[in-house]
Amino acid sequence: MIKRMIILIIMGLTLSSCQLFTEAIKDNINRVEQERERKEARKKDAYAAAGNPEYEAGVELAIKDISKRSVNKRVEFGEITLLIPENTRINSKHGNIVDEKTGYGIPLLILIETDGCSNVFYYKKVREGLYYKLLYNKRDLEISKISEKIAKVNGFTKNCK
Repeated sequence: MIKRMIILIIMGLTLSSCQLFTEAIKDNINRVEQERERKEARKKDAYAAAGNPEYEAGVELAIKDISKRSVNKRVEFGEITLLIPENTRINSKHGNIVDEKTGYGIPLLILIETDGCSNVFYYKKVREGLYYKLLYNKRDLEISKISEKIAKVNGFTKNCK
């Protein structure tokens, strides 16, 4: 009888510790996935290239150069046609603007939203339930300048209309 009780207790402890192993495995999988995403975002043509010390200076020069260009290049992005600065393109994987001269990505993203919009970022409503959002760092004056040009030319607003 005591032997059976001890076996039941040990089995209970073993089964309850499986949850800890499962959580540890899930945590490690999440960490690996986040690291992979961070590494992907810091590539030369991605939106976080400025955070990569190898590309930081080049990205800053590209941003200054792009801010001086006119916004007149037509590109198809999703369901709409956008005007973006000349000699740039949209990175189809991340949605950020890439300088074609240097290949550097800048931290200005155009994202497709289906959840609606807010008054914080620039949005363009395509149809009910489909918006395009300009996502950028407002503290960076050059990026703000570029995004305001793009927003103005393409009809993006901050009021969800």
